[in-house]
Amino acid sequence: MTDSHDPAGFIAPEPADLAPLFPGYEIQSLIATGGMGAVYCAVQKSLDRTVALKILPMEFSNDAAFCKGFETEAKAMARLNHPNLIGVYDFGEVNGMLYIVMEFVPGKSIYHSAHGQAIDPAEVIRLISSICGGLAHAHENGIIHRDIKPSNILLDLNAQPKIGDFGLARPIERKVEEGEEIFGTPHYTAPEVVNSPHSVDYRADIFSVGVMLHELLTGKLPADDPRPASLIARCDVRFDAIIRRATQPSPAARYASANEMVKDLQAIAKSSVSTPRGAAGPPQPKMRRAGHVAARKKPSSFPGILIFLLAIGIVGYSLNHFLKNRSTQLIIIKQPAPEPPKNPDPTPEPEPTRTPDPGPGTAPEIPLMPNPPVPEPAPDTSDVSEPPRFDVPGFFQRARKIMLDRAAPSIARYRSSLKDNLWGFEKALLLCASRASPNRGEGAAGIKQAVDALRAEGGRIPETLEISVTDVTGIETCHIEALEKQKNIDFKLSQSLSQLSSTYILGLEKQIERLKPDNDTGAIHLIEGEIELTKETPEYFYGLMMGSSPAAE
Repeated sequence: MTDSHDPAGFIAPEPADLAPLFPGYEIQSLIATGGMGAVYCAVQKSLDRTVALKILPMEFSNDAAFCKGFETEAKAMARLNHPNLIGVYDFGEVNGMLYIVMEFVPGKSIYHSAHGQAIDPAEVIRLISSICGGLAHAHENGIIHRDIKPSNILLDLNAQPKIGDFGLARPIERKVEEGEEIFGTPHYTAPEVVNSPHSVDYRADIFSVGVMLHELLTGKLPADDPRPASLIARCDVRFDAIIRRATQPSPAARYASANEMVKDLQAIAKSSVSTPRGAAGPPQPKMRRAGHVAARKKPSSFPGILIFLLAIGIVGYSLNHFLKNRSTQLIIIKQPAPEPPKNPDPTPEPEPTRTPDPGPGTAPEIPLMPNPPVPEPAPDTSDVSEPPRFDVPGFFQRARKIMLDRAAPSIARYRSSLKDNLWGFEKALLLCASRASPNRGEGAAGIKQAVDALRAEGGRIPETLEISVTDVTGIETCHIEALEKQKNIDFKLSQSLSQLSSTYILGLEKQIERLKPDNDTGAIHLIEGEIELTKETPEYFYGLMMGSSPAAE
């Protein structure tokens, strides 16, 4: 599946053009493409297995530091072997392009399957426990994911979760690279990822899993509805304690390991998760355990069974063009219990945003109720002006704060240098005035008044200097020398901010890559606009760092 918002710098090669470069693989089709590379569906001939082949643009091969980091991370990921992690089979470089061969998962993400919907608690325990199991294995091998969220968890044809998109993953001992600290996903990202990116450990992943647990139970992010999950979804109150502990602002207060979180979840699973304890409101209809369709008790009938089997057949037929004759086991969604609003409003709430069908090669949508509703036509996403689902303003605010923190030492040096330059300029002018015997006192007073005015206006020396004393010799020479020093000070700051601007753009581009699987064209369009403005108008980024607002001028 391609995307219309690909950065212009990378054009994905056609499968036929790649075939000579990968003789051991039969490259079947292009799955996705973007500025950070392209992913293809291929068959490894020697083992007759379907794989995902990702290639990176050639410019990455020219960066020695990137190549070293790429090799380190690929080897670290290849050591992992867990059913809930997407496996890495091979990596290397061919024809100036870095590549990596991974396990192919023909399903789609939890985000696309259940965004905005509350999942049956038994199913939530199964999913989160499996995810925690995969993370625990990665953590034990020294790998932190750093961007756990529903769109990065794929469901295979048996609805088993597999953690993918380890684009932010890194060995614990490796330092954060340029652009990495900008992204991550607002609301899922642990506070330390933003505030102290160089000290992040595996507990950042536990925070993200805690947010996911709340969202899967309630259909809402904690940032959107901070009430306990048990009050929103009428689920077991023990979930609240798990979520609260997993999402503690301090890493030390969270679970010591992902496996420890699983133990608390399994304690709930041993009892009836469909009948919550201590929750207000009437009890919910009892559901079957995970992996089975939850249905209301009613007399069975042959026509009903026939219709159900027919529906299963239709869904199976349209599953995907890669594995036509396989069946899939879907997770079951239950509708959250209705809640009486505190302030009744006759205006109905809008329906949750539905994501478009990502096309062939993916698992079918998860039904929202035991009896699937009448399908609605997919919304038209060709208009780039559609509202973003991703929190773009929050992302910009976080990215700019990180860049401001990075720019702070350079800006402090810049302002200190301006202050010293102005002080030296004043000293030189007073020395010139001391040599003017007739008007020595008047000259010194005029110089002090003029310099004090400059200091009050920010400490910069203007191109044209206005001093009331005209018979003091040497002032022009001092002015020229001070201006030259000021230009050098400006140049150093400009160089420093230019490097940060490149890091800022890199982080924005990487975030676009992470949004493409969600097909969030509205968010991608806004971030692309920020990239274009930053590239074409250097004063814009300069203004962001210095506290001005050039975009509004």
